[in-house]
Amino acid sequence: MEEREKREPQEGGQEQAFYDWRKKFDEGVKRDLKDYFQERDYVVMAVPKEEPLRVWAVRATNTARTAQRIHNLSPMAAAVVGRAIVGAILLSSLIKHGTDQKVGLKIEGDGPIGYVYVEVDGKGRVRCLVKNPDVPLFTKEVGGRTKLDIAKAIGNGTLTVIKDLGMGKPYVGVVPLVSGEIAEDIAYYLAQSEQIPSAVGIGVKLDENGQIKVSGGWMVQEMGGTSEKALKVIEEAVKKLPPVSDLLEQGKRPEDIALMIIPEELNPHLLGLKEIEYYCPCDEEMVKGVVAGLPQEEVDEIFKENEYLEVKCHFCGKIYRYTKEEVEKIKEEAQKEEENKQPSEGKEEQKNSEGENDKKDQEGKSKG
Repeated sequence: MEEREKREPQEGGQEQAFYDWRKKFDEGVKRDLKDYFQERDYVVMAVPKEEPLRVWAVRATNTARTAQRIHNLSPMAAAVVGRAIVGAILLSSLIKHGTDQKVGLKIEGDGPIGYVYVEVDGKGRVRCLVKNPDVPLFTKEVGGRTKLDIAKAIGNGTLTVIKDLGMGKPYVGVVPLVSGEIAEDIAYYLAQSEQIPSAVGIGVKLDENGQIKVSGGWMVQEMGGTSEKALKVIEEAVKKLPPVSDLLEQGKRPEDIALMIIPEELNPHLLGLKEIEYYCPCDEEMVKGVVAGLPQEEVDEIFKENEYLEVKCHFCGKIYRYTKEEVEKIKEEAQKEEENKQPSEGKEEQKNSEGENDKKDQEGKSKG
C-alpha cells in the first residue's frame, strides 16, 4: 500500500499497527485492508474530506470470543461483555493513539451481572473484568424479532469512564444509565461529559451454542461546524443502516460500515486504523511485587492449609504459584532492595546539602 506511515509494533501479543493514510477511501484501499487484517479485529477511522465529522467502525469478534473463553461467560454475560468491549474501544477515541494512555469503561447496575469493567489503551489492547460471569438468558421481542435483553441483565445503575492520560490523577466521569443497552448510554455520556454530539451503534450476536458469533459497532461524532447538508446526509445514512451484528454476519467489514455511513457524495477519506486484541500485561515481576507486600501473618495463614500461595490475575485468568521457600526468598529480596535504597537516598540528601553549602560559600566569596 502506498503513502502510509507505519508506527512501531507493540511489545507483547501479536503485532499491533496504526496506519495513517489520509487518502481517498476507494476500492483499492478496501482491498488492501482486507488483505492486511484478514480476520483480525480492528478499527477504521474515516472522515468526509471537507466536513468536521468523524466515523469509527470496529470489528471485535475475536476479542469478545477471547473474553468469553477466559472468563467462562454464559451466553447472556458474553453478550453484555461483548457490547461493553466494543463500547470501550469506541471510547478510546478520547485518548491518544499508539500510546500507553488508557480508557476504562465500567457499567454497574442492580441486575444479575453486577458490573463489567473494560480497559483499552492507545495501542488497541483490551482486557476486562465481570462480577458475575454466569447470567441466565433474558430475551425480548422488538419489531417481531427476539433479541437479547441486555438492559435486564444490567439493571438500573451508572456508566463510569476513567481516562488515564499518564498525567497524574485520572479523569473520572459518571452518568446514569439511560437505557442499559450500552450504545445509547455511551452516546449520552459523550454528550453530557465530553460535549461531543454522537450517534453510537453496537451489536453482538451469539451462535446456536451460545458462543460469540460476531461483535462490533460504529460511532459518528460531529465536531462542530458541520454543514446542514452533510448532517442530513449522515442522519439519513444512519437511519437506513441495518443492525451492526447483521452487517458483520453478512461478512461486512469495518471499512464497509464506515462507507455506508459516509456516502460517496461526502468524499470519504481514511484517517487511520488500529488493530485490536485481548491482551493483559501482567507478568512475574508484577506479581512478585504483590507477594512481597503481603503481611507475614497472612502468608503464614495461607501455608497452614496450602502447599502453594496462588495469585490469580482477574483480567486474564493466569495463575502464579509459589512455594513457602519461594515466598520467603521474594520477601527477602524485596527487603534487601528497600534497605539498599535508604542509604543511597541519605547520601543523595547529604550531597544536595553539601551542594547548597558550597553554593552559599561561593556567594559569600563573590560578595566579599
